Amino acid sequence: MITQSLKTVNGIELRTPPLPDPPHRVIEGKRPDRLVVACVWWGDQYGVEYVEKLRNMVARNLTIPHDFVCITNHEVPKGVIRMSPPTMAEGWWQKVGLFSPDLFGPSSRVLYFDLDVIIIDSLDILASSNDMFCMIENFGPNKAHAAHNSSVMLWYPTPATHKIFTQFSPDVMKELHGDQCWIWRVMGDDVIRDFHPHQCVSYKYEKHPQWKHQTNATSVVVFHGQPKPHSIQTDPLSAHWK
Repeated sequence: MITQSLKTVNGIELRTPPLPDPPHRVIEGKRPDRLVVACVWWGDQYGVEYVEKLRNMVARNLTIPHDFVCITNHEVPKGVIRMSPPTMAEGWWQKVGLFSPDLFGPSSRVLYFDLDVIIIDSLDILASSNDMFCMIENFGPNKAHAAHNSSVMLWYPTPATHKIFTQFSPDVMKELHGDQCWIWRVMGDDVIRDFHPHQCVSYKYEKHPQWKHQTNATSVVVFHGQPKPHSIQTDPLSAHWK
């Protein structure tokens, strides 16, 4: 639902917050000693190859020691730790379960990727922000739904992040467009820090000259909407999706 909601759910106001201007950007900090790298695999939109290729891309491009975790009810490939989803919300709302207090320990540093990304270069700098909660600035000019995109996130589990899960209810899905809208309202722009535009770019928007951000330091290409990585075999980017 795109219309402005005046509703409050479990103490979280759902009206659209004012856009941060300028966006708050991440600051490179100390390299973490270890990471949890997480993904969510729900339904049948993606095959197991998406999990396998994401695991492989992370392994090639991240030198920080890490555990690769998949939140899913499916059987997972070798080298992937399976964790059952703590919420049965459908579609992209399954990502709310990432913030369950029972999922990751308080000393964890969690780096999350949607399955439909292609990692093309080192993730070490992207993973080395000390900010508490990091996301992508929402792509393109229209931020009516959300100021941020949840395709790539980095955070420390805290009581504040736990509210993304504990304050959630089905009413939220009726009022908001997706998980990134909810995360924005729970966490707020005083906490959320956006990755720099060149770090994570949109496959679709990179085709528009006024929205190009890719550089030699770009780490992640996000395939939100269509097409998906499996359908771009003739694009040089496909060489990284393996």
